[in-house]
Amino acid sequence: MKRLAVAAIALGSVAALTACEKPAPLVTVFSGTNSEWSRALCWSHDANEAIQAQGCAASIVAAASEGGAAPTINVLPGTVVGISVDPVVTDNGWYPVIGTERLSETPITSTYFRFTFPEFQPVPEEGVEMRIQAVGADGENDLRGIWVFRLTTAL
Repeated sequence: MKRLAVAAIALGSVAALTACEKPAPLVTVFSGTNSEWSRALCWSHDANEAIQAQGCAASIVAAASEGGAAPTINVLPGTVVGISVDPVVTDNGWYPVIGTERLSETPITSTYFRFTFPEFQPVPEEGVEMRIQAVGADGENDLRGIWVFRLTTAL
């Protein structure tokens, strides 16, 4: 009877583990001693399957941007901002985007990118939104994941 109970507990544990979904990958943004990390707002664990831009991404990104839920990084003008992504994000590449401007001409395939803040003028009082967009299997117009951060000069 004791063996049966142990077997049932083991089987239940395996079933619970297989029922769990993998967590979305992390992105960390930092400048100086300030850093913030976030899991993807939308993420496709299947590298060949894009997120639905008009579904998940549009409503969640808008909520994060407008509701102030995006992690905020305080950055001094002229300092370096670094972006570190989990290795799975590099599968098809990724872009940092501020407004509608990509900060890289081609998809980044390394886990790290840096730029000098600001590369644009002027910086609004509430800061600027920066999105990290993971490229899907069908190219740069196909999204696999998205993260939103806010860069501000308010210290």
